[in-house]
Amino acid sequence: MSDVVQSVRQLLQDFIAPELRELKSDVKGLDLKIDSETESLTGKIDSESKSLTAKIDTETKSLAAKIDSETARLEEKIASESRQLGADFKRLESKMDSGFAQLHSMLENANLRAELEATRDIANLRERVTRLETERGMNRQ
Repeated sequence: MSDVVQSVRQLLQDFIAPELRELKSDVKGLDLKIDSETESLTGKIDSESKSLTAKIDTETKSLAAKIDSETARLEEKIASESRQLGADFKRLESKMDSGFAQLHSMLENANLRAELEATRDIANLRERVTRLETERGMNRQ
């Protein structure tokens, strides 16, 4: 039995061991190739990542500049509209003041005319009373 075991051992050493060594060598070669490809891909990914980051940064700056420009334009437009509304309000206020002044003047003139008419009416009534009194005084005599 020992011869059989010895024969199996010899067979394993003669045929399988060299195959195993060759497979180990192939695995090491593949491992090195995978490591090399991984490093290459990592370098490419890093390069593309940097390129994309640079593009994103450029686009972000461009968009920020556009936003700032549009914000400034809108702020100026709002300020302009605000100034225009202020001017319109002042014109309206001035027209209202002028209208109120005219209305006040017209009311004052109407009051004066009414007082003048009342004064004339009173004067006319006095003249009538005086005439009537004179006529009565003449009729009594």
